[in-house]
Amino acid sequence: MKKIKPIKVLLHILLVVFAIVQIYPLLFLAFFSLKDNNEIYSGNVMGIPREFHWSNYQNALFNANVGHYLLNSIFVTAIVILISDILACMVSYAISRMEWKLSKITMSVFMLGMMIPVYAMVVPLFSMFNKMGLLNTHLAVIIPHIAISFPMTIFILTGFMGSIPKELEEAAVMDGCTIYQIFFKIIMPISKSSIVTVAVVTFINIWNDLLLPQIFLTDSTKMTLPVGLTEFQGQYTTNYVVEIAAVILTIIPSILVYMGLHKNIMEGMVSGAVKG
Repeated sequence: MKKIKPIKVLLHILLVVFAIVQIYPLLFLAFFSLKDNNEIYSGNVMGIPREFHWSNYQNALFNANVGHYLLNSIFVTAIVILISDILACMVSYAISRMEWKLSKITMSVFMLGMMIPVYAMVVPLFSMFNKMGLLNTHLAVIIPHIAISFPMTIFILTGFMGSIPKELEEAAVMDGCTIYQIFFKIIMPISKSSIVTVAVVTFINIWNDLLLPQIFLTDSTKMTLPVGLTEFQGQYTTNYVVEIAAVILTIIPSILVYMGLHKNIMEGMVSGAVKG
């Protein structure tokens, strides 16, 4: 029988405590969203609901228009991820796999984007979009997010693509593959874990963004979830349970995305870290 080391027992205890600390706020919000206001005012704030009121979610989705905000967020997020990932993959491939004089300078220019805070872009973007007639359109949110996601996306993808053996490309060229076939049929499938990683990082940044949609969108029918929740709080300041139900609906997509892709995320974060 193996001897149990005290340090391992302590480590497991610490991990369990850490897990409880992380999970408890979510459970608290879930229980809170299934109560009614009378139960909260009577003192049962922290406990399990006496009766589960699933109608709170129905009210949040339809009466409070959260369902419409949800569709707007899905649309904006999907477009940004699709365009930014495809373009970033192409740029990363050109920088890390092709030999040309300006590759390092181009990489440095993209990395400079990581030093520019989003708040510094708001005024010039607002002025440009106003002159172009793009204010109060989803393009005013999509275009900046694509540009903002580029530096980190390219940084991760070039690290991985630079570690792919060149012999794969040489063998593909010998078989008569064009550069486009090499990119789409060899490099892209191999880079799947890194592509998923940058897609999830981009998703989280866009899904939780409040600044750009709040500034560039004024029509309530075009607002994304974070902005919609601020409007929602103004309408339902006393209906706390419906507000929390709306918050839960906002959190669920992020949890599902991470749970479904966590293996790819872990692989993508460490891939390309060590070359050779």
